[in-house]
Amino acid sequence: MIKIAQHNLFEELKTLGYQPNIQKETEQIYVILKHEKREFPLFVRILHDGELLQLLTFIPCNVKDEQFGEVARFLHMLNKEVDMPGFCLDEVSKTCFYRLMIPTFKKEISKKLFEALLNTSQLVCKTFSPVIEALAFKAITLEEVLKKAEEAKTNQKV
Repeated sequence: MIKIAQHNLFEELKTLGYQPNIQKETEQIYVILKHEKREFPLFVRILHDGELLQLLTFIPCNVKDEQFGEVARFLHMLNKEVDMPGFCLDEVSKTCFYRLMIPTFKKEISKKLFEALLNTSQLVCKTFSPVIEALAFKAITLEEVLKKAEEAKTNQKV
């Protein structure tokens, strides 16, 4: 078990092979997840005196104003379908991110659970970020995404 404290989480991230840092402005731990030359900043934040642990992973894109509605609809659909929903869109910064809020038990978290949640964040972002980015930059429409998803679903049944 990991006691919920910044130093302990920092050391566990190092043990798991990450290169954690501390962001000066917020004093949060962060690591950079890499996938296909893209970087996904993942922030680890302790909330409510250790009762909650937040993992927040940014998708590396800014959403164009005219695409905000389509991206928001897509993220809503994803959250409905994925086992661990957590996709969010910030209207002020025009950013997408994936957030997990983990309640702790007695201000501790299992090492295996912590590792699994980090892996989940990485997998979910790696899997869905290409579509989110394409929508954000207006390279594809939501209707095209939905059509392709339906075609893939149909092909799986065959």
